[in-house]
Amino acid sequence: MNERHMRFMHLPPTARARAAKALGLSGPQGEHLVFVYGTLLKGECNERRAPRARRQRAWALGTIYDTGWGFPAFVRDGRTRIKGELLTVDDEAFRSMDILEGCPRLYRRERIRVHLEGGSFRLAWVYIMNRLPESAALIESGDWKAHRRAKGEGR
Repeated sequence: MNERHMRFMHLPPTARARAAKALGLSGPQGEHLVFVYGTLLKGECNERRAPRARRQRAWALGTIYDTGWGFPAFVRDGRTRIKGELLTVDDEAFRSMDILEGCPRLYRRERIRVHLEGGSFRLAWVYIMNRLPESAALIESGDWKAHRRAKGEGR
């Protein structure tokens, strides 16, 4: 149990679980929250990696780049509103996403604050590229799908 969970130890088990879930510190066993902003979005080429995912429109602050390799890269630095989805996935989809992202070699997972419609937020995993290619181009809009459509690549 990590330090964040320790602050709830004085609560009865049900209240402790509710508090941890409300803060995005845990979910039901085998359930993971992941913020996606590129090829894992609904309608994109890797959507199938999370076939049973529950999806919610969401955004996070940061910066995204077009790597030039057909997928974007997220960087925590920045104040752009990155358009994406909050996925709730099972263990199998989470492992599949890790494989797709080359985690931890190409991308690493970190937790970030993800904003949902209605003003609430959750803590969720996001994949962050370990090293951007020198030719990576800033996506000023923060919207991967709109960026692809503007380049004539959208579906």
